[in-house]
Amino acid sequence: MKEKGIQYPRIHLVVDNCFAIKRWVEPADWMRKVQQIGNIRYIQASTDNEIDPSHNTQAFRDEWVEKVRKCEQEMGLKVVSFYSGYATYRTVGIASLSKEKRQAMIEKYFKPTVDVAASLGAQVGNSLSAYSDTVLQSPELYQLTTEHIESSLASMTAYAGKKGVTFSYEQMYTPTQGMWTIDGCISCLRNVYARAGYPLYLTIDTAHQAGQALFLRPTPQEVHQMVKSGDPGTWRLPDEVKKAICDRQPADRVERLLDRYSYWFAEPRDADLFEWLGTLGAYSPIIHLQQTDGTYSAHKPFTAKNNATGIVKPRDVFAAIARSYERPAPEGLPPRVTDIYLAFELFFGITASTDEIISDMRESVAYWREYMPEDGITVDKLI
Repeated sequence: MKEKGIQYPRIHLVVDNCFAIKRWVEPADWMRKVQQIGNIRYIQASTDNEIDPSHNTQAFRDEWVEKVRKCEQEMGLKVVSFYSGYATYRTVGIASLSKEKRQAMIEKYFKPTVDVAASLGAQVGNSLSAYSDTVLQSPELYQLTTEHIESSLASMTAYAGKKGVTFSYEQMYTPTQGMWTIDGCISCLRNVYARAGYPLYLTIDTAHQAGQALFLRPTPQEVHQMVKSGDPGTWRLPDEVKKAICDRQPADRVERLLDRYSYWFAEPRDADLFEWLGTLGAYSPIIHLQQTDGTYSAHKPFTAKNNATGIVKPRDVFAAIARSYERPAPEGLPPRVTDIYLAFELFFGITASTDEIISDMRESVAYWREYMPEDGITVDKLI
């Protein structure tokens, strides 16, 4: 039931054309495949599918935009967002200790992508940073790198904002990737909004809670046992902490070291998809959909087989999003979004047949359409 005075968001279903990478690379080709999937109008364009500006020219991008516009008009489809893919995911990007490398990522990748998105009235989202192990092993380097990331994000957010493009950064699930805890994301969104004067938003992924449970801080009792045995066991800990345990240093010394490396650890709620949606869904204009059993992010489709063991159920997702609008807003965050695009981000191996891909995509869309028969319905009406 809708609570009085709350402006719930409109919900839309989207397909990310990452399913088409290396198979259907021309706009007319992947748009026709979206038509074959059926019952879906909106598309998220993966920059991996031949539009990464690092690998093409301005002339190519201009021609690509015209092809997309023509297909949109002829097929009744609409590209509503652009998202980074594996090409940029496999680098530390704006977390580099090199200013030149950080600036190159912004100038050569981010800004041209925003320009293309602006020409089509679309959003932009990405994940362009990672902390190297060298950085994670040094609290001082970690703090410096976090400043580099937030400074870069502020510059990027301002550029997108001035172009009228909504920009969101993807939530991840290990300390290496960053943006992996609820409190950490709130802090980043708040800091960047204050610095940029334009809102940075978040992209929640429905399976990006699979790693946080591996990085919980040991309890004092567990620390005492490790020190007593001189063995950190399978705990994922900084090298300095593991050495202190192996040397059987006092437990209070180990606890102080754990405080020093607090950024290594998540809270139990960070491993819960519905805590993420219930807290930050209102700041996620794009939410990536994939089915999962909660232990792995494999970008699986919503087939009957996967749904039997999957935790991502449409009504639970809708209810959690609604809660994020009913709760008090964390101080200093940008305005809550009025539209949320649920985007199928489904990957298929190179050996998958084209028939299998389209069938799994079609089944995924049909499953969600059982619970949201059309786009633009406010989330409170879907519960």
